[in-house]
Amino acid sequence: MKRNSPSQHIVSYDWMMALSFIFLCMIGLYMMMNIASNQNQPGFIRNHVIFLVVSGISTLIVFKFPNISKMRWLPIFLIFLSIALLIVVLIMGTTIKGGTRSIRFMGIGFQPSFLARVALIFLFADHFSRKQEELATADVKGLIKNFYPLIIITGIIYFLIYMERHLSTIVINAATLLTLTVYAGIRYRYVFVMLLIGVVAFVAIISFGAEFRSSRIEAYKTYFLLTQSDSAEPNPSDYNVRESITALSRGGLLGTGVNRGRAKHSYLPEARTDYIFTVIGEEFGFLGAFVVIFLHSVLFFRAFKTANEQEDIYLKLLCAGLAMNIYYNVLVNTGVAMSIIPSTGNTLPFISYGGSALLIDSLSVGVMLNISTKRKTL
Repeated sequence: MKRNSPSQHIVSYDWMMALSFIFLCMIGLYMMMNIASNQNQPGFIRNHVIFLVVSGISTLIVFKFPNISKMRWLPIFLIFLSIALLIVVLIMGTTIKGGTRSIRFMGIGFQPSFLARVALIFLFADHFSRKQEELATADVKGLIKNFYPLIIITGIIYFLIYMERHLSTIVINAATLLTLTVYAGIRYRYVFVMLLIGVVAFVAIISFGAEFRSSRIEAYKTYFLLTQSDSAEPNPSDYNVRESITALSRGGLLGTGVNRGRAKHSYLPEARTDYIFTVIGEEFGFLGAFVVIFLHSVLFFRAFKTANEQEDIYLKLLCAGLAMNIYYNVLVNTGVAMSIIPSTGNTLPFISYGGSALLIDSLSVGVMLNISTKRKTL
């Protein structure tokens, strides 16, 4: 008679990370009900609940799965899947507001760029873990020789995403990968060179690219939080920025109260996605906004603590990279709402409406929780 193979059971995990994730999802569900009910759009509540259930189940499955460290084929699989889906988007994707970023199947849209940014984190973590010594000691020629596959693959993916007019994803992912490279141990002088190349590329894209990007920069100059001018002439391209600042100013310390805010009443067209932090800040004030940032920060720092505790370099880099990816999205979304950085069209993780971002970010939390587990073989 064949004996059953030993099974592993989870005996501990980072419960603070898990609770932060759950609370953020609950806040997101409440805010979606709050906004959608006032705009008489129950379909968005139904869709968000479906997204949330699917994301929650997916997170639990990944959390329970015991062998992420042994699935070393996963990074390459995710890269090929991402590239294939990005190409499909360019061929038969859905165009919304000038950007072709999603594909639809049975009425459900999915944005492959969200998968691509996570796939690159898996790839970089895997490659860096295999070439730790080369990363820390090689000169420029050695770095190119050992890491040219990363350069080529990243260039292909960024080009495809740029063709979809999704520059914010490229900027956030580039910041994540650069930080991950520093965390992995590259020498600082090479970081400066990579940062300089990135800044030059960004300025070139803004200067010679689509006109709407340069108009956003102009709006940012006018309404920058620390230097905004009270005498600035109203401009249609500045509308979202002005309304966001106005709404947050009305919120004060404790907020205007539920249903007393104006942002969600069609004053901000993207209230349930890009500017949901504005709605929170207006109706629940500084304290409400602080709670959201605090929960995201707890999630990030617990994930980073988990990363630092790992002996497996691959898991260490993977956990840190996924944590950075989520937190940088938080910083960008809240920064846009407060006019600290230019408008980018970026969602707030676990809270904004959007199935693709919610699913991928939730799966990332599942991976980080999986890495945090301690297991016992029975």
